[in-house]
Amino acid sequence: MALKRPPKPASLTLNLAPMVDVMMCLIIFFLLASKLADDFPVDLPWAMAATGVESRDLGNRVTITIWRAEGGDEAAEYVVREWDGEQVTERKLQPEEVESLLLSRAARVAKEQQTLRCVIRADRMVKYEHVEVVLRSCGKAKISDVVFSVIEGAPQEQEEPA
Repeated sequence: MALKRPPKPASLTLNLAPMVDVMMCLIIFFLLASKLADDFPVDLPWAMAATGVESRDLGNRVTITIWRAEGGDEAAEYVVREWDGEQVTERKLQPEEVESLLLSRAARVAKEQQTLRCVIRADRMVKYEHVEVVLRSCGKAKISDVVFSVIEGAPQEQEEPA
């Protein structure tokens, strides 16, 4: 009786195609997520009595950024970033469009029996009348949960050279 030799082991190859697919999906996800997290360059005001709110605790929210327009000190721009299902879009609104945006968002969230929070990011050099446009629109849309983005604490005083 002759002894049988064991069969030669099959050569193993590593299929990298699924790993490349997963890595590409992760890269795309993080690129999109970084675009969402990228904040506008707004010089936020200081607030000594500010309390921090984590972004995950903000829930359903609409963030309106108000900064001075390039045309002069009196004008301001209202900017909203939105996700349209494919990409992040940036819309500049006229003061009268802010109210219709908030009304439509509040109605959509009310259908889901949830509340909407409005986050106002206003440059410290913007006149209050521009912030008031958003606050009045929140009142008309019955949005009672309004949060202002500020820098916590007091401004750092620069030391004078000796």
